[in-house]
Amino acid sequence: MLDRFPNLYDRDRWRRYGYPMLALGVVCVVIGAIYNGRKDAGAVNFWLVAAALGFGLSVSLWMRQRYSYLRLEGDQLFFRYLTVSARVDLTEVRRARVAKLVAALQRRGRAPRSLSGADALVLRLRSPDSGRLRRLLSRRCVFGDELVIPLRDAVLLQRQIEAALAPQRRGSGDEDRPPAPRRRNRRR
Repeated sequence: MLDRFPNLYDRDRWRRYGYPMLALGVVCVVIGAIYNGRKDAGAVNFWLVAAALGFGLSVSLWMRQRYSYLRLEGDQLFFRYLTVSARVDLTEVRRARVAKLVAALQRRGRAPRSLSGADALVLRLRSPDSGRLRRLLSRRCVFGDELVIPLRDAVLLQRQIEAALAPQRRGSGDEDRPPAPRRRNRRR
């Protein structure tokens, strides 16, 4: 099985909103049961609809954090969000680096406080299909030709990408070029 690198935005969203929605659903079921004992059908229906809404939102957030990840498959990056996926060829990746989320989002957006120290994979693409990626990853991750995605073990994925890019870069005719002259520290 290939390594999955979960999107930390979705994990943070589950922790902040999923548990409270789950608790809201449980409280609404309890209140609905109390009104059911009093034989008040209108109130029971209201509280059960509210419980279903709370449980539905919490399940949605849980599934989103569970099935939202990035992984390297051969010579492609595979982005998955629930049932929707997108692939980006490694030939489209101009540069891959790891930075702290706060530093990577500087002048672009605000990082959630709980993720400010998290590592983010920063991918610079040659010709991005930013509309498709923005719909999949959200506007928090896509900035023109750059993708900034906070991931668990982002350093490991960056190393895998660089290892996969190394043979492609060597095979692109770089060995035919003469080496660049080295500059020495000369005082003028």
